[in-house]
Amino acid sequence: PCMGAIRMNSTLDKLLNKSSDRVNASIFVTIKEAFSFLTPVFLIGAFALAIRCFPVTVVREFIETALGGKINDFLKVAYDATYGFAAVYLVIVLSYLDSRTQKVHDDIRTFAAISTVICYFAFLGPNVLSGKVPLMQYTNMANVFSALLIAIAFNRLFFAVYNLLLHSKSDTYTTTITRGIHCIPAMCFCLILSVFISEIISFQDGINNFNDLIITLLAKPFESIGATYFGGLLIMLVQSVLWMFGVHGNNVFDKLLTSNTGIFAFSNGNIMSKPFIDTFVLMGGCGTAFCLFAAILIFSHDKRKLKLCKLAGLPLIFNINEILVFGVPIVFNPIYVIPFVFTPMVSYTIAYLATYFGLVPQIINCSVQWTTPVIISGYQATGSIKGSVLQLFILIIGTIIYFPFVRMADKIAKENEIKYLNKLTDIYRNALAQNQTYNLSNASISLISFEDDLFAKLNAGIMEENIGIKYQPQVKNGRVISAEALLRFKYNDDIFVYPPLAVEIARNRGVFGELSKVICKRTLGDLVEIQKHNPDFKISVNLGLDLIMDEVFKDWMIDEVLKSGITPGTFGIEITEDANISDADVYQAVFDTIRQSGIRISMDDFSMGNTSITILKKNYFDYVKIDGSLVKALDNERVRSIVSSIINLGKQLNFEIVAEYVETKEQRDKLLEIGCEIFQGYLYYKDMPIQELIDIIKE
Repeated sequence: PCMGAIRMNSTLDKLLNKSSDRVNASIFVTIKEAFSFLTPVFLIGAFALAIRCFPVTVVREFIETALGGKINDFLKVAYDATYGFAAVYLVIVLSYLDSRTQKVHDDIRTFAAISTVICYFAFLGPNVLSGKVPLMQYTNMANVFSALLIAIAFNRLFFAVYNLLLHSKSDTYTTTITRGIHCIPAMCFCLILSVFISEIISFQDGINNFNDLIITLLAKPFESIGATYFGGLLIMLVQSVLWMFGVHGNNVFDKLLTSNTGIFAFSNGNIMSKPFIDTFVLMGGCGTAFCLFAAILIFSHDKRKLKLCKLAGLPLIFNINEILVFGVPIVFNPIYVIPFVFTPMVSYTIAYLATYFGLVPQIINCSVQWTTPVIISGYQATGSIKGSVLQLFILIIGTIIYFPFVRMADKIAKENEIKYLNKLTDIYRNALAQNQTYNLSNASISLISFEDDLFAKLNAGIMEENIGIKYQPQVKNGRVISAEALLRFKYNDDIFVYPPLAVEIARNRGVFGELSKVICKRTLGDLVEIQKHNPDFKISVNLGLDLIMDEVFKDWMIDEVLKSGITPGTFGIEITEDANISDADVYQAVFDTIRQSGIRISMDDFSMGNTSITILKKNYFDYVKIDGSLVKALDNERVRSIVSSIINLGKQLNFEIVAEYVETKEQRDKLLEIGCEIFQGYLYYKDMPIQELIDIIKE
């Protein structure tokens, strides 16, 4: 997330921010998204292959023979069902994702995807569809590049024809069947064209279909270079560059490298071959990703990336790197362009020279699967421990190459986190000041992605009941008698999020109730510990009126308070004055139930807001907190008279008054003069962790 906003310097930052929406709307991002959706498919297939070709002979023989070979058959089917039809899955997903820009009904997008799949099969030609050539030879992972081209071209052709024929009609068809009927002309046009092209291609000698044609064209630039050092180096360069645009570069060249008759065939006896690349270059997958993994583990301080490495570690052992590459992310990430392209080329060069000069034996075993773990694959491929040593040496060099870029990414990520968090806070504050709803409808994609990530971490904290809370003490007659629980959520465990912003995001995402439950439970647990030293100590939490009026939440809260065993009347809830409380009987009934359960109720931020001062005549509240804006304006005689009236009203109606945001002695003295006795603010204490509060209470 936030790839388009990475800031290498101020100039690059502006460039990336301006181009963010354009990049995210491009076909390259659509391709990246398509492969992201297929990641589970690739992971399942790769793990099936890794288990089936386990590098320990005893285990592999057991898999092949146990239960009459049924385990082996099961794993083969799992691999064939995933990797064997990867090109078809890509056509379906990519065509559907690419159609999102079309202003049509979802049914039309589905018909477009079906049409594109039909065209892909039509492109396979008569020899394949008649069974003369195995079908899976043209549907597996080696065909994803041709599948990618067909999906984009014929999906867009479908909509071009569809929109041309229906340009004067609105998409008002009422059923799926009628929408499908109106898609028939576009589907027929695409099918006829694909069959026509396929027939033309099949006239070429040795070429069955479009897929063969693509491989032939890809091979052309390498025919003059051959399976030389420079031929392999060029493949490494193009593969890595394609990956930076979200295209699986190694899959593009897979058929070229695996052909038994091609220039890179292992049987030709050249150093450069697919087994050579798999063994010494694609360690951990594209970009020699194992080096990136090691660099992050050793040198990164980004907790998000370290957690990502925990998830990516096991797949990476088997050279499955999608989780790491899409999680960092690598695609469209200007920081990692140099190491991601340069490291495979350096790895290839080191391995080629070491083999050329005889320091390491040439590969003798081409049957070693690409899922074989590093070190083991080096030994099995060369038949010598020198192969493993060479792998280890290359990994060290590659990790060193990635090192400065990992540290740079950490620094930039931290700057971006602060920048985006400040932007979100400003948007929230501006919306609040203008009495508008907080939303990101006009925000950049990068900022929206950041808010998504922020919510994900907030939600994870809620699920784990690990939300930060601090307490600000309240003082009477020089003694700490109570405290207010305050939400102190940290993004990535080190950057505080403006509490009202965190609450607003929780509201918008439908988890405010769960967040409030976590805060209540944490507070009650802390209050139990505090009351071991002062049984009469009180703590209050802020809750929304909508939650308090919710029967399920109210009953849950009362039950939690009763179960906690705290002293009755020491746990309180604070309701903000902008909650629009009326004097309806329903409020009186709910508040009476809560107070009878030993829970105190306060009106927070009381001033001249939505709630009339006449509401204080109702027996709702045990105490009222004077808003900080009034405290800060005590120099104004009229404000001082208002505060004095509230304090006198509190004494007459038997509720306490707490003054918030007391930051100077002058403010405190003026409040004392007009009868206020309980203070909360920086003059006395800032918010603090529970242990500091306990230490103060002990004193």
